Amino acid sequence: MESIPRFPRKGWVLLAVPITLLGCSPSVRVTTPEPVRIHVRMNVEVTEKQSAHAPPVAPEVAEHRRLRSGEIQGLKNAGVIGEDRDGFLAVVNPPADVAYKQFAERVVQDENRDRLKLYMAQTKLQGKTFEEIQDEYARRWARRAFPGEYVQQPDGAWVRK
Repeated sequence: MESIPRFPRKGWVLLAVPITLLGCSPSVRVTTPEPVRIHVRMNVEVTEKQSAHAPPVAPEVAEHRRLRSGEIQGLKNAGVIGEDRDGFLAVVNPPADVAYKQFAERVVQDENRDRLKLYMAQTKLQGKTFEEIQDEYARRWARRAFPGEYVQQPDGAWVRK
């Protein structure tokens, strides 16, 4: 016959106290005479994240420049246009095809008109002269040019980067 292990009385007391406390928790009912009403008023403001250096130009100018960027890059890759020393685009090697030449000149003219608006806005924003802004952007465009693209040097010479 096997004997059943017996716990000392002291052990039962130690087990019984936590079981009693956990098993006998009182029920608390929370009710209100009327339903609780919560009034939530939200305001959503949608803004476009702008860089600290973002130019304060009209959104359509930025949109036109963005849409034109593929045409500009294609003309730069073909060696037709380049960045001049004044921060504008210039036709470096006019194409023999008249229609293609007119296309290149139109793209350059449109981009230069928008760059002029950009430079004027930066002049007002930064309180610098037009020439200072123009020089800053000319250096920026030249620095961003890809290898093989034409860039005009300060002495007027055109070189491939």
